[in-house]
Amino acid sequence: MRAKLLLKRASVALTVAVGLSTTLPASAMKLKTLNLQELTSASQNIIAGEVVKVTDGFDNMRPYTEITIAVGSDAKGKLKDSSNYTFRQFGLLKPRSMGNGKVYLGVTPEGFAKWNVGENVIAFMYKPASITGFQTTTGMAQGKFIISDGKVINEFSNSGLFENMDTSNLSDEERNMLTHSGPVDASLFMGLVGKMVGAK
Repeated sequence: MRAKLLLKRASVALTVAVGLSTTLPASAMKLKTLNLQELTSASQNIIAGEVVKVTDGFDNMRPYTEITIAVGSDAKGKLKDSSNYTFRQFGLLKPRSMGNGKVYLGVTPEGFAKWNVGENVIAFMYKPASITGFQTTTGMAQGKFIISDGKVINEFSNSGLFENMDTSNLSDEERNMLTHSGPVDASLFMGLVGKMVGAK
């Protein structure tokens, strides 16, 4: 009886996953571009830290990837430095065999941030979903930045990140950063984020 119930649940979850896999990529392609001010304003936390753990699993038949970030700092000031921040976003890391020849295909959809242990990141975290508790970065993959060689960049090479921003209170150095595409200086970037948070 339990085996039949598990198989039924897996079948339902597979149906949901297939549906998502056919609809989410199109919506991800229509993702609304958010600039840095919009990302900052819409985020519950803005975490700079290292990804220390990435696992996946199921919660009430819902597939998730669980990410833990060792917090270096939170620009919003809500998390303690040196604490761990763990959240779950929708989708598995890769298709999973469910037994009896069934394979669950509900992987992390296109447009969502992807995570790897050892990455140094700045994660603009949107509030958790009210029903599932799942959480993702603000603006989907736009809100996850990788820090490398003192520079920060998101999955979209920072495209649109500095468009239509109020520059009246920015320093010359900050204004200069806004004119560049691609990776930007991490310290200058976080300084600007901190200024935006303080202006709220």
